[in-house]
Parts: sequence; structure tokens; C-alpha cells
Amino acid sequence: MGNENSGTTVRLIVPERFAHVAYGGKNLFIPVKGEVKEPTYQILFFVDEAFETNKTKPLSQKDITIRLAMLNDGRVVKIVRNSNYIGEYKKGVFAAEDWVAKTKRGGIFLHVGCREDYLQSVHGDYRLMRTLLVALSANGKTTTTCKILARKGKEKSWLIQDDGGTLMPDGSFHGFEAGGVYVKTEEVGPGEQTEIFYGLLRPETVCENIYVTEDGDFDFYNFERTSNGRAVILRRDFMHASPSIDVDRVDNLILITRGPLIPAISKLTREEAVALMVLGQAMESSAGDPTQAGRIRSEFFYDPFVAGDLAEHANIFYEIIKGLPHLNYYLINTGGIGEGIHYKDVRLEFTIGILDSLLRGGFEDWIDSPTGFKVPGAIRTVDDIFLHPEKLYLRAEFEERLRGLNKIRYEAIKKIGSALHPNIRNVFSKA
Repeated sequence: MGNENSGTTVRLIVPERFAHVAYGGKNLFIPVKGEVKEPTYQILFFVDEAFETNKTKPLSQKDITIRLAMLNDGRVVKIVRNSNYIGEYKKGVFAAEDWVAKTKRGGIFLHVGCREDYLQSVHGDYRLMRTLLVALSANGKTTTTCKILARKGKEKSWLIQDDGGTLMPDGSFHGFEAGGVYVKTEEVGPGEQTEIFYGLLRPETVCENIYVTEDGDFDFYNFERTSNGRAVILRRDFMHASPSIDVDRVDNLILITRGPLIPAISKLTREEAVALMVLGQAMESSAGDPTQAGRIRSEFFYDPFVAGDLAEHANIFYEIIKGLPHLNYYLINTGGIGEGIHYKDVRLEFTIGILDSLLRGGFEDWIDSPTGFKVPGAIRTVDDIFLHPEKLYLRAEFEERLRGLNKIRYEAIKKIGSALHPNIRNVFSKA
């Protein structure tokens, strides 16, 4: 797990018929050097008679059992019954890292992508920026993390890590998947997601849940069986995957969300960022609960695998980032603003244009927004309306909806308990 010096290992045990899980899973990580007598994490897959009858049932009715044991010495054991999904192996390691990072390493594991960009700023100089992007699955994290922004001169864009890593008190970030990238394939094409699309066509890429035509071609737009298509692409087949999965400094933390009242980009205070991490508002996808795909949901820290006391988890994160005064915080909306006939879609090209402007230092003037956050005075590539969802409502209607949203936010944070730091508990008004 992690880089070659991490010392963390995982052992996967599967039935022979699940060899694809072992092959795809091992591509996510790098091989160990030497004999491993006692692995840090162990994951066991097995099947019984229910596996065959499960094939004709929808996911919610399948007879599947998944259990995870996190031990005091830092070891983790996961048992998976009647599933042959590579994702269960990956999620087992993810959950183990999530637990060990805060209990044994002194850091906090985050469900983030990490990118590094060396770009020419609006003032002509070149700047190195490291950015973490946090989101639930299928809300735009992989796309925004992987998109190449470099386009001229000495510019470079690197994918550091796609789906998780540990933020340490010294500001460094450490990824955990040094072998491959686990991507969602739904509606991937060569236009908007070029980097992912061509990685999918590499011969060593392992795919699952993807429709194959009679001619043997992939159809990433066919969801007759499922929309949760997945693939493991080797990092060496991702043209801009960095040689390293670690960085020594992070400059930006971007939270990705969706909601009709939320501007396409907002600038946050440190406390607002932590409060919104506690809320974890995003859109459900087929990667989570396929029956609820498309609905707005909340997931603590955008991470369904957090274990232990939630207030303690949030407080650890808050204490770490309080020691990082250089870190900037932003909220981006990858869904849309407004409702009904006034709804406006935040298209991918808008989000990438916003990210490009942000990392080039193009947002120098931030103004107060009725949403309670700050928004840029203007964005070169995006219409101003995407910064002002309040204009799509009658004033009284917008104010009423915002009060309702903040009440929901307040109540959700209140449920975490009084142990949560008061600076976070009091971010949103209950009125």
C-alpha cells in the first residue's frame, strides 16, 4: 500500500473463479519486496449456494454479506460473501487506510483526488499548485482530478492520486494506490474525458460491469445491466500520472457538491470548509445506491467508510488544517443552479474553465454572496449567472429556501454532538 517505503501490505484471498478480482485488484497497488508473513490488511472473498440465485436479482435483493474488523494493533480484516466486484477489494483497503491514518499515523484520510499543476499565472509567472478535490463517487472528482490543464510553454499537469490519501499535520499528502487508477466508465468518451477514455482501451486495463457489443467493442453509454461500469487502468497507461503519489504541500482544498442554490464556485473560510465536510452534501450515484441515483444526499466527509467517533474525526481534521495557514478552501457545484424552467446546467466545460482560472490566479476579487459565502467578481469563461443562483428566484423565495437549507445544515451538524468543536457547530444558523 502507498509508496514502496510504506511497509503496509494487503493479502487478498479469492476463489479461483474470481481470478479477475485478484488481477484487477493487484493492479491498483505495487508488488511487495520479499516475503510477507503477517500482512497489515487481509481481505477474503467466498461464495455459497446463494451466489447463483443472486444473478437474477436486483442489487438490493441479493444475498450478500460484507463484514469489516478493525483491530487495535492496526490490522484490518474484511470478509466478502457472494460478491465478485473488484470494488469490494478496493473499498476494503480504502476503509482500512481510513481507520489507520488517524489511529496510528497521526493524519487524516480523505476521499480526495490530488493533482499537481505548473501553470503560467495571469501575471505571467509560473506557479506550482497542489490541489485536493473531495467528493462522493460520480460527482466529478475523477474528471476534475484527471483533466489536463497544461497547454503551453513549460506548463505541466500531473495526476498524483485519484481516490484517497492521508493529509498529515505538516501539510504533506500521501496517496495509497501507486499501481493503478479505479475509474467509473459511465458515459466516458474521447471528447470531455480524453485522458480516461484512452486509458480504458489499453490491453492491460481490467473492466467490470461494462456492456460489450456483438463486435466486441465497449459501449460506455449502454446501461441495460448496470450504470456502475468500472475499470482499473495502470498508472503507466495514464499519460500524465505522476511518478509519485505523494506531495510535500497542498495549496487548495476543493469540495465538490450539487444543489440549486449553490454558485458554481465559492470561496470558504476554514470553519465553513470543515462544516461542509461534516455535511458532505452531494448527489447519489449508481456507485452507491443505484435505486437512489440522482438524489441529493449527505455523507459525512464525503466518505462512506469513516469509522469511529465522528466528532473526533472532524476535530482531528480541523486541528490539522488550522496548522496550515497557506491552505485555501473552495466549494464548486458540478450539478446545476435554479429549478424548473430556470434551471441551468453547470456543464463540465464550465467547471474545467473555473478550475483553470482558479489555478492560474485569475480570481483576485471575491465579493459577498447572498448564499453566505464569497464568489468571484467574474469568470472569464463562464456567464455571471452561474455565480448568482439568487437571480433565478424571487428574492423572498430564495431567502426562504436558503433559510431552509441552512436549517438542514444546522440540524445535521448538531447531530454530530457537543464534542464537535464549537467553531464548527456554529457555522450555520438554525433560524
